[in-house]
Amino acid sequence: MAECLPTSNPPAMYGEATAGRAASVRAKLKDLTSDIKASTFDVAELLFEAQENNYPAAWGYASTVEYGREELGLKKRKTEYLMRITKVTRAVGLKRDQYEPAGVSKLRTITTLDPEGTYFNFTDHVHESLDEHIVRLILDSDKMNVEQVEVEVARLKGQVGKDRRVLRSYSTDITTWERVISVAIETARRMLGSKGRDEDGNAKEYSEGECYEVICATFNADPNNAPEPVELPTEEKDMQDYVKSELPMEETT
Repeated sequence: MAECLPTSNPPAMYGEATAGRAASVRAKLKDLTSDIKASTFDVAELLFEAQENNYPAAWGYASTVEYGREELGLKKRKTEYLMRITKVTRAVGLKRDQYEPAGVSKLRTITTLDPEGTYFNFTDHVHESLDEHIVRLILDSDKMNVEQVEVEVARLKGQVGKDRRVLRSYSTDITTWERVISVAIETARRMLGSKGRDEDGNAKEYSEGECYEVICATFNADPNNAPEPVELPTEEKDMQDYVKSELPMEETT
């Protein structure tokens, strides 16, 4: 009978190694987020690693989003799109030196496309893999501005015709934003309720555009905001007086 050799305990060793790496990632994230503009893609990669390996659970957080908010001071949407940039670019096989020049604004939009999805080309009547379009948009991003990228991404999502995206921007003072607009947006999100969860199990949040739609629809539906009805005269003489007083008339000389 063959002699049984003593074995080590790989799970324990692996656990120790993982704990050490998790601690290193946490320390780096806290250091890098002090100047996140200069280290955005480093932070994105580390957040993605934390998400994939469930480090935040060992740190006492329910999710990477919660960790980002509570310890790093990152907004939920920022944590989500930073992780998604890393996830999608890796899924389509792009290296950091290939996608980083595109910049965060364009990558944030491009990576909303599903790398496992398809786009139906109505001209050629064929289904095209979205991963190829994602690579094209990233590598050719220097040929387009942010708005052009957004329009192309919307097209690939089938948002054309009556579903075509309309982009609008505005500015306001900080007091109005904090005390009026952002409060109304959060109220709209509460009214809308749950939007479900994404493929990583994180709660999805309604966009500001969706919230504005609810706010405006509510405003339009309020009968107090309807225009005052105009009472038209019924008698012929009253009509003549109305025309003279209310309607611009061409003067004759």
